[in-house]
Amino acid sequence: MIGPFPWDPFPHGEPDPKGPDPVHSLAFRSAVTAADAYHAVRLAVRREAGTLRIGNRFVLEGRYREVAFLAFGNAANSMALGALHAVGQRLTQGFLAGPEPVAADVPFRGVVVPPGWPGNPIADAAVQAAVELAAGLTEEDLLLLLLSPGALGALAGAPPGMTPAEFGRLLEQAHARGATGREVGLVTRVLGTGAVGGRLAAAVPRADLVSLVVERGDGPTVLGGGPTRPVDSAERVEVRSILSRTDLLSQVPSAAQAMLPPNAGETTRALAVRPVVVASPSDGLRAASDAVFDKGWTVRLAFLELREGPEAAAERFLEQSETLYQGEVLTPDSRTKGVATFAMATLGLPEGLDEGPALGRFLSRAQELLRRREMSVGLFRTGGDPRANPAFPPGAVVGSPTEPDDRVTPGRARAVRMRAGVTDVGCLAVALYPRPAAA
Repeated sequence: MIGPFPWDPFPHGEPDPKGPDPVHSLAFRSAVTAADAYHAVRLAVRREAGTLRIGNRFVLEGRYREVAFLAFGNAANSMALGALHAVGQRLTQGFLAGPEPVAADVPFRGVVVPPGWPGNPIADAAVQAAVELAAGLTEEDLLLLLLSPGALGALAGAPPGMTPAEFGRLLEQAHARGATGREVGLVTRVLGTGAVGGRLAAAVPRADLVSLVVERGDGPTVLGGGPTRPVDSAERVEVRSILSRTDLLSQVPSAAQAMLPPNAGETTRALAVRPVVVASPSDGLRAASDAVFDKGWTVRLAFLELREGPEAAAERFLEQSETLYQGEVLTPDSRTKGVATFAMATLGLPEGLDEGPALGRFLSRAQELLRRREMSVGLFRTGGDPRANPAFPPGAVVGSPTEPDDRVTPGRARAVRMRAGVTDVGCLAVALYPRPAAA
């Protein structure tokens, strides 16, 4: 969601959260703040004493005549603002494509690409604009490619012999038949046209290209279809295996199947550019656990990533959390306030889809699995616009409140709101086990 101050989602000095779930709310706030896309770009692109830092490179500030950018995905506005504030007047060209209109503070053009399955015909216009901008740059220029989850829908065109709608249906069927979110992204990367599979890098013939990525757990190469990394033979073999496993290979036209043999590389030479990850699930996890630890809780990592679907992810998370809790052997005299376990999850979804329904399914299954009266489980999206689907807030909690004096309706999920801030490093899962009460 683009708030009035997307570069400052939760201003410093705000009081601690109140209500029935202050510990969950604190974890959520900390995770979103630490992974905030605006701050991530500002840290990755800096001007200091005549030197320009760009990701993991350092060059003299006068090295470039001008700097341009392309921003794609859910956090396109925030990442573009970060680049604008870091580079200043040197940022002379730019283009954005994401689920929301270009923010008023960003003086560049863009297109709206609604959330959904890859294969949106609007992607053609976005790719054409990106290629035109990139092709016009010279050896004296720098192009910043700013990618966040959701970029895939703006960069992927349909394969040969398929319409965009047919391609979207193929991917949706693959997911329904068991392909993970990462696998759907890989199929799009290998079969898709447009700017995926290294084609955007091939369209930058002269300028320096730096790719800054907000990563959600499926890998920076898969994100956005990997526009700066050519497809390799192992990926082609894996995609053929995915399509065979889901019984969809016969639905792929022969012209598109011709892209699947290991040696089916395109004749267009693309220079591989390794993406620089500026925000990732580990950033959200680290900040959330540190904030809860500072409140006197024992914190434990259940999983760095959960890629399963909602119900399976809830089952694995609760099982591992229970094991970690039992290992602590808490008593009423324990010095800790309780045990908090953490994980990040993609809920098995391809990038660019609304996580709301899957969030509801996760929490419904978690509610069924609660075996301790005093515990609670929360799941929180680090990206998304709560106005888009009012039935599913950015975060919610099931189980007992963490504020003992607060009364809640048993068996009902309690919403935890996101005030502002745009990033997308997945969903944060938190389980809280307060220490046993004295008899």
